[in-house]
Amino acid sequence: MIDPNIVYVVLVFGLWVTVTAAYVPGTGLIEGLAMAALVAGVLILVNMPTNWAGVLVMVIGGVAFLLIPFLNQRWARVAELGLVLQVIGAATLFHGLQVSWLLIVVTIAISVAYHRLVLLPVLERARKQAVVIDDDAQLVGTVGRVVKASEKVGTTHIGSINVKGEQWTATSDYPLKPGEEVVVLERDGLQLYVEGVKHKQG
Repeated sequence: MIDPNIVYVVLVFGLWVTVTAAYVPGTGLIEGLAMAALVAGVLILVNMPTNWAGVLVMVIGGVAFLLIPFLNQRWARVAELGLVLQVIGAATLFHGLQVSWLLIVVTIAISVAYHRLVLLPVLERARKQAVVIDDDAQLVGTVGRVVKASEKVGTTHIGSINVKGEQWTATSDYPLKPGEEVVVLERDGLQLYVEGVKHKQG
């Protein structure tokens, strides 16, 4: 019979790699590792005096981390209540065997730190990037109006335009005149690369 502490660690590892795969999708490697760890955990549990209700409670705790932050980011910390289920599941994981309480406390502490310091920042960066991409899609092709004549800097002309009620720094390959209509071709950070509507039509 395998040490219940080792089985618990394998199961927790599998659950958290699965959670990581949800926060960092598309790598393939993390998803494969998660699947391997979970399959290994289940195969070991089949040959142990397992309390499957305890396993289910642990899985539900893991699902909290999988779903809640994606439903509403403000509830991300609420997902950590899933760790309570992880404790309950660990304490009732086996019939006649007990996982070390010290090990349970250590894994909970590591889980909290990993979620707050690694996974939540990753999720926040991904959401900010998605917002930027969405903004790009909304700006490109939009018509604006020059509010400040451009000045030549090297081979580029830099001025200011108004697009959708907001003022942006605009660059162009030719001089921009106040009042001229321009169309946004590309966004680079806080600058827009534009071309005059008449010039584009010409």
